[in-house]
Amino acid sequence: MHRLGLQRRPPICLLTQRARLIPQTRHQSTIPAGDATILESSKPTSTIISQSQTADNIQHGAFFVESVLPSTYGKWDIRRRLFPNAPATVADLKEKFSQVKLHNFNVLNVDPTPKDGGVFVNFTFTPKEDISPSQTVDEIETALRARIEKEGGIKSWNGFGRGDFFRVKGKPWNEDLNLFPSSIIKVEFEGPDVHHEVLYDILRPYGRIKDMTKPTPVPAGTLRFVLVVFSRARSAILARNCLHGIGVADNTLTAAGTMGTPTRTRLSMMYEAPIKAHGVQDWITSHPRIVLPIAAFLLGSLTYTVFDPIRSFFVKVKVLGWFNYQDFKIVHFFRQKILDKVTFSTNSKEGQGDTATAQPGPDGSIATTSDEWKEREEAENALYAYLAEAPTTISIIHGPAGAGKSKMLAKVTDNVDRKIVHIDCAELDKAGSDSAMILALARQTGYWPIFSFLSSMNSMIDLASVGLIGQKAGFSSSVEDQLKEILEVVGGALKQVSVELVKEQKKKTARAERAAKPTPPPKMEIVSTPDPAKLAPPEPAKVSMPESEKDPSILKTVSSSVSSSVSAVTSSVSVVTSSIKGAKDNVQGFLATKGILGDQAQEEQAVEDWKRDRESMAGIRIADDGINALPIVILHNYGGKKDILLTVLATWAAALVDNGVAHVIAVSDNRENMRRLAKALPTMPLLSVPLGDADPVIALGFVKKMPKKINVTVDDEMWIGRLGGRAIDLDALVHKVQNGSTVRDAVEDIIARGVGELRKIAFGDDNEDTKNLPWKPEQAWAVLKRLAKDDEISYADVLLEFPFKSDESALREMEHAELITITTQDGFPISIRPGKPVYRYVFQRLVNDRIFHAVQDIAYNKSAMAAEESSIRKIEEELTSLKSIGLQLGSSFLGGSGATAARAEYLLAKMKKAQEDLSAFESEIKRLKKLLRSPVKA
Repeated sequence: MHRLGLQRRPPICLLTQRARLIPQTRHQSTIPAGDATILESSKPTSTIISQSQTADNIQHGAFFVESVLPSTYGKWDIRRRLFPNAPATVADLKEKFSQVKLHNFNVLNVDPTPKDGGVFVNFTFTPKEDISPSQTVDEIETALRARIEKEGGIKSWNGFGRGDFFRVKGKPWNEDLNLFPSSIIKVEFEGPDVHHEVLYDILRPYGRIKDMTKPTPVPAGTLRFVLVVFSRARSAILARNCLHGIGVADNTLTAAGTMGTPTRTRLSMMYEAPIKAHGVQDWITSHPRIVLPIAAFLLGSLTYTVFDPIRSFFVKVKVLGWFNYQDFKIVHFFRQKILDKVTFSTNSKEGQGDTATAQPGPDGSIATTSDEWKEREEAENALYAYLAEAPTTISIIHGPAGAGKSKMLAKVTDNVDRKIVHIDCAELDKAGSDSAMILALARQTGYWPIFSFLSSMNSMIDLASVGLIGQKAGFSSSVEDQLKEILEVVGGALKQVSVELVKEQKKKTARAERAAKPTPPPKMEIVSTPDPAKLAPPEPAKVSMPESEKDPSILKTVSSSVSSSVSAVTSSVSVVTSSIKGAKDNVQGFLATKGILGDQAQEEQAVEDWKRDRESMAGIRIADDGINALPIVILHNYGGKKDILLTVLATWAAALVDNGVAHVIAVSDNRENMRRLAKALPTMPLLSVPLGDADPVIALGFVKKMPKKINVTVDDEMWIGRLGGRAIDLDALVHKVQNGSTVRDAVEDIIARGVGELRKIAFGDDNEDTKNLPWKPEQAWAVLKRLAKDDEISYADVLLEFPFKSDESALREMEHAELITITTQDGFPISIRPGKPVYRYVFQRLVNDRIFHAVQDIAYNKSAMAAEESSIRKIEEELTSLKSIGLQLGSSFLGGSGATAARAEYLLAKMKKAQEDLSAFESEIKRLKKLLRSPVKA
């Protein structure tokens, strides 16, 4: 019992003899009196346990007093704590019930039932010999009611209404289980089932019954039961406390189904919760098709309503730098006033004379002086012009690695003083997994909080839902959707930032205009244009003064002051008059252009339109002033292998410029990456800012001005010139020379290394690699041979000839692999150059390699032969068709061949040319094979 949480209480009474207590009839029975009885004490079959009789004829009984304490309907019901008056209530009730002494009535104790909101009043009495115990209790109850009613009745716990007391016909059971009162009672039958009519007559006096279930089959060893639903929980409380443990004799039917001896049944009553403890859980697990989509919707709603505003706030914090201590005013003050003054003389000496030293930039670019960097001014001016206008397109800075793209962009952004969002695509591309990539993007943009662990959990839930309901529940999302979600929040935060910054910029502009605006002259009311003659300086008044005080200089000064004041007034009047006239002329001119002069109604409407247009133009001017406050989004290292990431970023960048939220600048090493951005923004051309390699003079200066001085001879300058201005190659040269190598050997080593790299990139290591190349080996060889001779070749010439035949994709893939560089003019490709300056000499090495040259020429000629043979077969098929039509078709009697004959002659000439080329290719292949068989000279 202790393990079950039951509290052992002292026995209420000693049960010696069973007696029958008849309840007060509050509802008339619907069945004959002989069909059902509550067993009496005189009958041997009685099962009622309500009173006991001792040897001294002392009887025991109990009353249940209800509504004197707050009922507890659940664990978290706090009414019992708010009204802790149980001791006083118990004492008051004991005093009231003890005032009656009829039949030796004596109150033993008052036992509270905190859950049910009542008390059990246990008592003893001594009935007379000629009166039954039941009649004695009736007399005692009548006397108690009269006495209590005389004293004002029983007060309820809340002060509203009154309490009442009832005889306990069963066995009082005061327990503290977690079975809280409700309007439903579970009645268990310890014996045969009790008929519904009998059970109804027993329970109805305590309140209206709404429903009563029928007994259902139960497992062996389990009591059968019915559920009785009262209209009020108070009625259920009374029935449970007054009738629990009562014995019932049912005379309607015997166990055999015939009339006979009445059956004996004990009724056990317990509260039944309206909703079972696991009812909700059972319903959820049994309806996954409904629950899982609703849960996904609620989870998404929670994310949008709670977490997205928090994430947007932290993105704004990242952009505006609210938590960046380096931007705090006190930090700037500390640096300017203290740190800048605490310097050592050695630092100042070391900083002198180093302004002309060239050092590699953060991105490997060549840092040069302003005179050496004049060719970058056009690119900088293009960026300045782009940032000074409303964002309508995307600007992309492209050029080889080490061309100084990041350095130039940093210089421009530092000068414009704008809020910047940096997204490094290279870091995102290097992420080992999708989760790492999403975390990296969130970290760069300030997107927080992010629950990365939920991604795998949601995937498992979706996998389980497929097995349960046959489809995904929608908890998990793809990588593309997660990237879009992050960028959508970032875009919304940037929009808020841009609005706030534009408002702040407008306020600054308005304050500056007010500060620069001169003090207006005193207001003057102009009735009509004054006559200038009336504004002539008045004659100086003759003032009599002593001769000694008459000073000619003073008189002259006063006269000039008066004249200047009058002149100023005259000019002011002229300006005001001309302004009024100009405004009138503008309106009149506007009306004249509309052709509505003379019509008053149309003139008034036209004037209103004119004013509205002027106000809108003023708003546009103010909006233009706020362009300089828009944030800038920079996509560093735009490119890589993750196409989903690049596509999502391109779409997001296009949305930013379409909505005028921010300027977007993409930085890429390859011009080919412009195609993704152009596809995302099809209506507007991109602003292309190309950057090339440095000039040879600048490259030579870079080598000479390294920290460790290098003595460069005239011959060395020639070798350095082969590397061009590519910073990566120049840095490798300096590193090799500083480690003891000569300039010539270092350049030779760089070229030799380039030969190996180019063979692998352009032609592949084996046949399997060659099949996976986005271009054909003969296409790469054709371009390589021509670039080995010339620094620059025509783009159209290469594209139209074999082996490309208008296949532009192969050339673009070569540019993407940095084998070649396609130069453009007005957005159209015009020429092809090597991908690096050093590649020209790499191409020459490959062409001069006799074995490699022969192998590639053989492959090239075989491909050309296959093309010619295919052309010849097509010609043969067409000639066969012409023969079936007739070669004389279309000829005339006057002479001249027909159309079919002319076509046949053209095809035959073309076939002859193809056959001659085929023979030449075959002869060349034989020569090359013979060359390969000859021994290689040492």
